[in-house]
Amino acid sequence: MRDPEKLKEEMDERKRKILDVAFELFVDKKIEAVSMGDIARAADVGRATLFRYYPSKLELVIAVCADQWKRYLDGLDARRPISSVHDIPAIDRLRFTMDSYIDMYQHHKALLRYNDNFNYYVTHEGKNNDQLVDFHSSLYSVDTRLHMMYEKARVDKTIRTDIPEAEFMRVTVHSMMTACAHYAEGFIWGSDDNKDYTDELIMIKEMILDYATKGIK
Repeated sequence: MRDPEKLKEEMDERKRKILDVAFELFVDKKIEAVSMGDIARAADVGRATLFRYYPSKLELVIAVCADQWKRYLDGLDARRPISSVHDIPAIDRLRFTMDSYIDMYQHHKALLRYNDNFNYYVTHEGKNNDQLVDFHSSLYSVDTRLHMMYEKARVDKTIRTDIPEAEFMRVTVHSMMTACAHYAEGFIWGSDDNKDYTDELIMIKEMILDYATKGIK
């Protein structure tokens, strides 16, 4: 009888390889163009094995996104624990968040590109909330940080809280992330391949920060 721990290690390694290979293929060719057969061949596993781990392509697409975000955010949490949110004014936390997305544009374009494609794909594939549980769990730390930032702003008055929290996040944080994703994809007017557009993203950041502090004295 095989050692259960050894068997689990092998299964974990196989799943790790599937997730990594799928991410590379989805980024390179777009999710829609990649089949489960493509992934099985590239990961050197049988189709039956792949479907045993991920019964549908949609489930694999969601698992890849959750895995990539968790790995990125775990690294961010290691450098700046969630408890550090209380150490600086809300405006500085918002500025740090904006800068984090610009850093992703500079150093993690693949994740931005995948996330943009992911949002489009799952919207058109009829996903349900149960399928997104693990994905939303992977975003726990960033969602928690942003909520704590908004609550701190109610006290320190460094960013506006005169609009609902969800609306504020959409027009600030989410807008910045979308801008960075579109620049990473090259989905911008008159863009040149391989040109660094960091300066333009910094201008967008400053416009968002102006909005976020409008009316603050």
